[in-house]
Amino acid sequence: MTETRDFEIGKGKTMGAYAAVLGVLYFAVGVVEVLGGAGEVIPGDLFGGLALVVVAATYLNGVKGLFNGEHKGLSFLLGGLFLSAVFGVLYLLLLGADGLMFLLGEAEEFSVLAGLRPEVVVFFLSLPLAYQAWALTREVTW
Repeated sequence: MTETRDFEIGKGKTMGAYAAVLGVLYFAVGVVEVLGGAGEVIPGDLFGGLALVVVAATYLNGVKGLFNGEHKGLSFLLGGLFLSAVFGVLYLLLLGADGLMFLLGEAEEFSVLAGLRPEVVVFFLSLPLAYQAWALTREVTW
């Protein structure tokens, strides 16, 4: 009995492994944020941490489907990438707003590294996976 694959299994395994790493990373950062943070590196944020756990769950739900070469796994991956982009861009905009407040004289100090949240860093780490997913979805006939 032959199994049908929606896309090449090699690409699926590579993307599945990357999604698993991102999922574990998002989960770890989310749990640390919920538990109160880790000093200056990871701030304590209950709702932000819970949102990261949801992003992690989305990535991790797609891993098995990606390993099997199924579009179901790809759809979870796209959902996780979308959520990563939403939160990454949101915190980038907050960082830009803080910089603007400093330039306008409303804030006394501004540091890019102090305002850089882990969500932004992990968002940038997810961009290579976004390119791979885009390459696969170009071939899909809707």
